[in-house]
Order: sequence, then C-alpha cells, then structure tokens
Amino acid sequence: MLRLPVLPVVGLLLLTAACSSDKKTDETVAPPPAATPTAPAAAAAPVAAAPVPAEPAAPAGFDPATAPVVTPTLGAFPFFSLLDGYVKVDEKTEPGNSLREFNKDANFDRYEFFDGVKIIPVEGRLRTMYAKGTTASFFQVQKTYEKLVKDLGGVTVFEGPGEKMADLKLKYEEPRHRARYNMLPHEKSGVYMLRTPDKEIWVEAYQAYGNTPENYWLTVVEKKALPMEASVLPAAEMKKALDATGHVAVYLNFDTDQATLKPDAQASIAQIISLLAQNPDLKLSVDGHTDNAGTAAHNQQLSEARARTVVATLSAQGIAADRLKAQGFGQTKPVADNATDAGKAKNRRVELVRI
Repeated sequence: MLRLPVLPVVGLLLLTAACSSDKKTDETVAPPPAATPTAPAAAAAPVAAAPVPAEPAAPAGFDPATAPVVTPTLGAFPFFSLLDGYVKVDEKTEPGNSLREFNKDANFDRYEFFDGVKIIPVEGRLRTMYAKGTTASFFQVQKTYEKLVKDLGGVTVFEGPGEKMADLKLKYEEPRHRARYNMLPHEKSGVYMLRTPDKEIWVEAYQAYGNTPENYWLTVVEKKALPMEASVLPAAEMKKALDATGHVAVYLNFDTDQATLKPDAQASIAQIISLLAQNPDLKLSVDGHTDNAGTAAHNQQLSEARARTVVATLSAQGIAADRLKAQGFGQTKPVADNATDAGKAKNRRVELVRI
C-alpha cells in the first residue's frame, strides 16, 4: 500500500493560510483613495479700475522751436514797411474811418496767429496797421512778406483762407480787425515767422471781409517778456515830492489801450490811500497822461478815463470824493522822448497834483 508523506502540521497550516490569504486578496475591494485636502477658496481677483482716458494729443501744426535760428541784420521795429504806394489809414489819411481804431502800437500786447491747425498766442511788442492802396492783389501782398521774411532766414507758418479755421471751429479770443460780421470763411491771411537767438518776430498779412480788396492789414509782433513799467512809490516819498514840486508821477499798469487797472497797481493805490490818510487836509488832482501812439483825440479820452478810474478806486476805498479831481492831458505833456520805448513808458503815467 502506497503511503503519502505526512506533512508536518505546522507546514499544512501555513499552506492553508497562504491559500486563504491569496483568495481574500483577490476578492477584497480596494479602499477608495484618500480624499484630497480641499484647498482654501482663492480670494476674488480685485476689480480693475476703469482706465483713465488719455489726454487728447495736442494738434501738431507749427512748432516755433523747429524754425531755424538766424542772425539777420534788422532795422527798427516793426522791421517791415507797407508796400510801395500804400499808406496807413489813420485820422490824417481818412478822417472818421472807424477802421483806423484797429491800428495798434503797443509796447506789450497779446496777439493770436493761426497756423492752419491751431491758434498760437504770442506776447510782446505789437504794431498793427491798416494799409490803403490800389496797386497790389492780396496774393502779391502775401508773397511780398513771405519773401521778405524768408530772405532773412524765416519760414512760412500758414497761407490760406479763413475757411480752414472755421472748419476746425476755432475762434480768435480777441479778433480785432479779423472775423468781423462772422465772415471768417471769406477772409485770407499769410503768417510768417523769423527766429533769432534772442527773439521771435511774427508777421501777419490779412485781408478782412468788407475791406477794399486791394487794402490789407499788417501786424508785426516781436515776442518778449512783460516789461516792468510800474514800481511802488512809498507814501513818504510821494509826500516829499509834493512838498518840493507840488506834483508826483505814479506809474500804474492799465490793460493795454484801456482804463482798467491791472491787479499789480493795487500796491501803489494803497500807498496813495496811506498818503491821503496821513494828511487829512491834502487834496489832489489825478492827472492822466499817455504817449503819442494812436490819435491825439483817442489819447485824450484814454487819459481822462484812466484818471477817473484812479479817483473811483480811491473813493471806493474810503477817500472822500471832495478831496479828489480827475482830468486828462492825453499826449500833450510828455516828460521823455516818444521816439523810444523807454520814453513812451515814462510818458504813460498818472500824476498827483496838489490842489
């Protein structure tokens, strides 16, 4: 009889356990994967601020800094004359012609030039003349001043009709002889500029609507800083001059060709008030004086108006009206030569005269 070998009990148990273990492993469902830790909720992204609109680019047009710097030989201001055969329209050539009032000769003023894209304001010495003649077309006028400026090394800023300016809906802040009757599209101009190491010289030839076709306006501006023509004279110095001579000159800044005091005149007004307050028996005549620019009749009216402005200003600040008198002398009593700017500045004055 064949006998099988007897396995040790321990071996049998291990074998049975191994088989049982393998079977269970096959049947056991794998545990679910461990849950992934929940990440904290992301903070909401900040809302972007609304974009700030960019500033609109300034229109290009003419840039004075691009003009060549030249060193021409120049005569006296205004450097350019009227065309041959033309005369300035004034009280002598055309008495009563209201257009002559647009003639200007100012030591310091502001004038606007159109460059085809934008308006360029220029401040400085100014001369405007209304030219009367019969020999030249406006095209000839333009080309004459263009050549004169270019021969000196200058450039053309603009030539063309006012229609371009009207299309851009631009307006002169102070039109003067231009754009009258709202007829800008029917006017023409030529603008030219000369740049030297120490100045800019701007020239405008203009044909205004309603003027005789052969007539034209010529404006020249020498760009420069505001000249300081007024200084504050202390009350004590005014009193000293009044005691010595009976009068004293006071230089007050007014708006150009107007009777409106500029803000910087208030310092001198304060000294006049102090003078009158310290001397209660003092009575004064406020006398206005001008240079000789413009007509004598206009200067007389201007001097009177400026004297009245000073009296009204003093009265409004507490000075009794019966202590003051206003009168004007126009250009009739110059104290310096009107042929120079410095002389003109000295002649544009207010004098306080003891009554």
